[in-house]
Amino acid sequence: MYKLLSIVLSLLFLFDINFAYGQTPLYISAEAGILIEYETGTILFEKNAHKRMYPASTTKVVTALLVLENAKLDDIVKIDYDLGYIDGSSMYLKKGESFTVRQLLECLLIKSANDAAVALANHVSGSVEEFAHLMNKRALELGCKNSHFTNPNGLPDPKHYSSAYDLALFAKEAMKYEVFREIVKTPYLRIPPTPQTPNERVFRNSNRFLWGEGGRHTIDYKGKTVNIKYDVIDGIKTGYTNVARQCLISSGQINNTRVISVVLKAEGKNIYIDSRKLIDYGLENYKLENIFSKEQIIGNKLIPLSKENTIKYGPSDDCKVLLRKDENLSKIHTNIVLDPNLSAPIKYNDIIGKIQIYKDNSLIYETNLIALSDATPILVKYYNLNTSTHLSIITKLILFSLIVFICIKRIK
Repeated sequence: MYKLLSIVLSLLFLFDINFAYGQTPLYISAEAGILIEYETGTILFEKNAHKRMYPASTTKVVTALLVLENAKLDDIVKIDYDLGYIDGSSMYLKKGESFTVRQLLECLLIKSANDAAVALANHVSGSVEEFAHLMNKRALELGCKNSHFTNPNGLPDPKHYSSAYDLALFAKEAMKYEVFREIVKTPYLRIPPTPQTPNERVFRNSNRFLWGEGGRHTIDYKGKTVNIKYDVIDGIKTGYTNVARQCLISSGQINNTRVISVVLKAEGKNIYIDSRKLIDYGLENYKLENIFSKEQIIGNKLIPLSKENTIKYGPSDDCKVLLRKDENLSKIHTNIVLDPNLSAPIKYNDIIGKIQIYKDNSLIYETNLIALSDATPILVKYYNLNTSTHLSIITKLILFSLIVFICIKRIK
């Protein structure tokens, strides 16, 4: 009896935690997936999230991040070499053409151009091989434990893999860049003619969430036929190869709450159904609350023997916490930990302690407290006055000695 009860409880535990709150467990058909909240990185759903998978063209999010970190948008990239045949999606680069880094990024993320990925890799690192080393180094820096890259475009290679969790980390980092956010939500792209390509190149984003309406661009969702186009979703990147199947990283935002989903190895339109399920689930059930803003004055601290007597202080970063929509801030409390040995001088922006935010009794956020005003030692003022007085006395003594010396000389 006890053994049976133990098995039942174990099976219940395997369901998504939200089952405990009376909700239907979330299901996706894809082999792997994850949903995170953007600001805090909180995982809201996961399925085989750490399993090594072929990422296909979602790799290009990694490529874009490294380009943004290591090149300037207005850099000119000249294609002074023959790219040769590159399989899959292409912007049809020709030898002799020149483009800005931004133009190539647009083709990389909108058209999913594999040749643009190679051109950018060569620009940043000199070769695809060296760029792959950079990709793997950055993966380790972000804490990715199930990623290894051999190329910038995601073409199949047994040694080229990632996981839903790792790709979410890369997407979260890339979304910090405004230009990245602008590009990935753009439905159409036009590339002006060049001497080598006299006709304008017009590309449509591979992500149907941005434009898919009517006919074959619909899905069955929650018992209704709806357009794939979904205004809540503002990017990020599709992917497909025969071995990877359908892959998609998505971002959705309502008010100040943004979530990022990663879905890997789905079939057909299920990639859009699974992704929308995740995005809707996150935005319908969670909210981001701003407890304190960056550099918001939240207190004063007495600083003995200072000219100002006190300093103002506040957090070095925005203090945001994620709550379920049926929760309120009564579950949240803060703890201020100030350095017990504070003394002048203290300058604006000096770290003077930490602020901790707890939900129930669990620490969920911590950041530095910084001084938001100066504290000047009183002794500095006295020292300056005494120094001035000493100089005045010395000057008078010198003048007096000089007068006495002149008088004595005249008497002689």
